[in-house]
Amino acid sequence: MKRNLFLLGFAVLLTGCSSLTVTRDYNVSTDFTQLKTFAWQHEKQPETGNPQIDNDLIDERVRTAVERELRAKGFQMTDKGSADFWVSYFIEYKQRISGSSVSFGVGGGRYGRYSGVGYDTGISDYEEGYLTIDILNPADEKNFWRGVGRRRAYESSNPARITKIVNASVAAILAKYPPEK
Repeated sequence: MKRNLFLLGFAVLLTGCSSLTVTRDYNVSTDFTQLKTFAWQHEKQPETGNPQIDNDLIDERVRTAVERELRAKGFQMTDKGSADFWVSYFIEYKQRISGSSVSFGVGGGRYGRYSGVGYDTGISDYEEGYLTIDILNPADEKNFWRGVGRRRAYESSNPARITKIVNASVAAILAKYPPEK
């Protein structure tokens, strides 16, 4: 049950109808050209206690996508003790409120017999999902690169679609890793 709730929750995160917005930050003094190997900071994603987030299926999808993207960039996965950098990720949801503009309308009937005036405003709440990927220094476990993808969330239970969106989200977040100097 816990896994199903998380799968549904992460699907909410990644399958939103709006596009993914990506932000990145990094330590400008890091020499990214020296980095060749990576490992996961945690063998298994740490539990948060939130069934919307804790899910082995999503963990596997995210890890597979991250590993594929890093390997495509020439990095090699190795054991944690000899890696040049560690990778970690986490998922978060935030409640948001959106509003639409006010619309006014005036109408008239035939020969002025019927008329009306109206207006409409729209306010709604929604969840926005965040996928954060951190690149850390194994010596002090501090971040030296972070990418965050966020998008409006909605529910989906199609595993193929969830996998496709996880892959696209991870690819977009890691598109500019390592940064060019």
